[in-house]
Amino acid sequence: MWRVLAPKWWGLHIGLVLAVLVMLRLGLWQWHRAESASGGIQNYAYAFQWPIFAVLAIVLWVKTLQIEVRRDPNSPEDDRPLPQRVDADIVRQPGVVIGITTQHVPVSDPDEDPELAAWNARFAALDAAHTTVKGRRR
Repeated sequence: MWRVLAPKWWGLHIGLVLAVLVMLRLGLWQWHRAESASGGIQNYAYAFQWPIFAVLAIVLWVKTLQIEVRRDPNSPEDDRPLPQRVDADIVRQPGVVIGITTQHVPVSDPDEDPELAAWNARFAALDAAHTTVKGRRR
């Protein structure tokens, strides 16, 4: 718990308090604007939206603090495990970035895969129809 009270967190705590105060003030301003002669329903909507944003900021801040308190102080910053296996469908795509390296997979001939050939024929027909319609409009 004491970690979130360290000096490196002070600026973030102060920033949250200022952001919440600004959002509440904007909600109040929209409420007064809605009450004026030129106000309307949109101003009432904004008047309710700004406090909701303030509550959302507080909820996210509390969740961030909970994560920080539960985190082991001796663990490295990025302790996410690397994927152990790669999905075969992803690897087949050319130029897919996996981790740090890029695997270049040769693109197969469309005639070898009937499903791919069917999709390419469908896209070619759509492109031809689009080009024909586009040419008629000019």
